[in-house]
Amino acid sequence: MKSKTTIHYQNVLRAIGQGLESLEVNSFDLEVSETHYVVRGESKKPLVLDKPKVSLKKSFLSLVFNATKKRTARTAGPAPFGFTGLRFSRPDIELLERKGKVLRSNFDSGAPNPHKMSQILRTVGAYLDQDGCRLVKISWRDGHLTVWRLNRQGVESKDILSPVALYDQWVHWYKNRKPMAPLKRTGND
Repeated sequence: MKSKTTIHYQNVLRAIGQGLESLEVNSFDLEVSETHYVVRGESKKPLVLDKPKVSLKKSFLSLVFNATKKRTARTAGPAPFGFTGLRFSRPDIELLERKGKVLRSNFDSGAPNPHKMSQILRTVGAYLDQDGCRLVKISWRDGHLTVWRLNRQGVESKDILSPVALYDQWVHWYKNRKPMAPLKRTGND
């Protein structure tokens, strides 16, 4: 997503991460285009489709075959589904940011979970913002994140970040964030 204005990847990627959390992704690739971010990947969450109404009149043979299919499906567990072409435009990201802000303001348990996708992507965004780089692509596989970026001179590089490196970076970022504003007094006691 090219723009003459500065992109704050920390906020953009956190919002996209919030959207991906609801899908419970196993793996994904995120690519940047001129006007939006495109994601494709695989979700842990099974795809639920409306089941057609079952006819009460069935042959004995079809009942046996369906029972076998159901038993096999139960033992195999829900199958993940793949998705392609999931697009996040500027208005989509702004909507996710607003919804996330409301959720964060209603949740007062202290530090966020560093292992959630929104926090992982926010950490990567802070990493990009700090170096003044432009995002090209992100790939998430087996807990490892690969980031392709362009530095200020236009040279592309690839960084592979392990879960330990991501956690360490998140802790560093979290400890250096802005302190909360002091509480305002409401009266004299």
